[in-house]
Amino acid sequence: MGPFSILFLALLSTTTNGFVVEAENDGAFVEINEFDEVTLGNDLFTVTFNSNATAKSLHKNGVNILENIAEGMQTWYLDWNGERAYFTPSLVEIVRNTPEQAHVRFVQEANYERELMYIEFHMVVFSALSGIYQYIKLSNPTDLTVDFAEFRTVHRFDHALMPKVSNIIRSEATPDVSGRPLIQDTTWQLADGTYWSKYDLCGYIRETPWFGVYGGGFGGWIVSASREYHSAGPLKQELLVHQDSLMLNYFHSTHFGTPNLLVPPGWSKFFGPYLVYINTGSEEEVLADAANQALIEQSQWPYSWVEDEEYPLSRGSVSGRVTGQTKAMVVVYDAVEQQFDLQNLGYLFHAETNEDGTFAIENIRPGSYDVVAYPLAGHGSENLARKSITVEAGGLREVGDLELPEPTGIIWAIGETDRKSDGFRYSHELRNFYWHLVTPKKLQFVVGQSNHSREWYYSQSEGVWQVVYEDQPDNQGRILRLAIAAATGSLIFNVTTAHLQVEVNDFALADFEFDNDKAVYRDALQSGNFFWEKITVPAETVIDGENVLSLRVTRGSIMYDAISLAREAA
Repeated sequence: MGPFSILFLALLSTTTNGFVVEAENDGAFVEINEFDEVTLGNDLFTVTFNSNATAKSLHKNGVNILENIAEGMQTWYLDWNGERAYFTPSLVEIVRNTPEQAHVRFVQEANYERELMYIEFHMVVFSALSGIYQYIKLSNPTDLTVDFAEFRTVHRFDHALMPKVSNIIRSEATPDVSGRPLIQDTTWQLADGTYWSKYDLCGYIRETPWFGVYGGGFGGWIVSASREYHSAGPLKQELLVHQDSLMLNYFHSTHFGTPNLLVPPGWSKFFGPYLVYINTGSEEEVLADAANQALIEQSQWPYSWVEDEEYPLSRGSVSGRVTGQTKAMVVVYDAVEQQFDLQNLGYLFHAETNEDGTFAIENIRPGSYDVVAYPLAGHGSENLARKSITVEAGGLREVGDLELPEPTGIIWAIGETDRKSDGFRYSHELRNFYWHLVTPKKLQFVVGQSNHSREWYYSQSEGVWQVVYEDQPDNQGRILRLAIAAATGSLIFNVTTAHLQVEVNDFALADFEFDNDKAVYRDALQSGNFFWEKITVPAETVIDGENVLSLRVTRGSIMYDAISLAREAA
């Protein structure tokens, strides 16, 4: 018996004519054999894990859907960015083993010399559900700060059997890129001149409750009832699925501008639970079933079966009203001294307002939070309302009004602020590296004549874009609002900043340099890191007749959210 074994029982599978067949079990079960391999499942499926919590096989309807994984590759594993990145548990323990619920946990103790975290990786199977719930408890018991760039689980399947992937927005087979020219990080040019990248398959993680891999009559899915434990805010984008029949559950990453997770001493966090769901049927059936399962999971959140003081079952609610610009996003988050859209230490909850500006957010963990609101329409791109609150278990916290005043004196505007390039040309295409290569270097947009959905593009790379408009001197200055949805350098040319110069009628107004959020060259078409600039245009620069605003990008790319010009208040 191996050193970490708790229980030795024979595996419940038999071999018939070369095929593995699940034995009939009386509900859920978990076992550990003499090689410290863990097998758990029910009458619907059986999965076997190695002692390091990587999967060895998963049998569904007599078929091992993890077969034919490339030699040397692991699957169904937990890892992060850093030294000894793969999960290396020193203990495996059966928590519960009844016909109703099988529960096992793998434990990695903190290794002080290597600055490793304490990690518990839990797996739970119920008798009548074809899937495994997973959750992770991560903590830092050392007196050192630990640096994470990524923290995730990775799930590979048999590519020959299940060659297609879905992130809800697109469901397709990934192309064969072997031998094709590598343009940049995991981005290839195909034989027909088009491009393919793993970043084509990214999505807004809080808008994606399910995603996965399917084909050959099978499907494997990550189904998330809640995203409260993921890093960053409502506009956090992430890798979801990948070539080689792979799905990723990123709890934290630095993709698209999120900073590293710097874990202080004494910190802990509970990630999950989420469901790794296995189903069968036609392609249409497995996709529809995954979507339906997501609704079922959401209706059960928070899960009553979780027994852990770090996962409160009794939660609170927050309600209130946004005034001024009533179309808004409301965010509740508990990361002290972090911006809500860059937070990665705590938990985050969000909701869009109703038409009248009211909002309600349920199932919030008890604790102290900041509530922030930002506009999803209008021209007040700089507006951010904030209050501090305490949420109690079983209670309703009424936060009152959050004011987002709408600017007055608007002369002209291109787009409306929502922290996205939403509505500009190419912004609603499917993600692809190609789009930022075909936006114009020179552009002239005439206010009152040009159409922003056709003649203003989602992103500007090096070059000069001009806005031509009519104005006349009135001894008042102007207020130019620039809402920037993303600012990106260049991976190919090793450019780590984006540079923007702003002029009106050849008068230099501003010179901005932004850190690289990596969004544009990673195929994002609507957002990265958000910035706003409110620039005073001196009264003496206003010309009677045609005026010209010039936006000059000398380095990298800029993605605009909205631009407006208003009269300066008297």
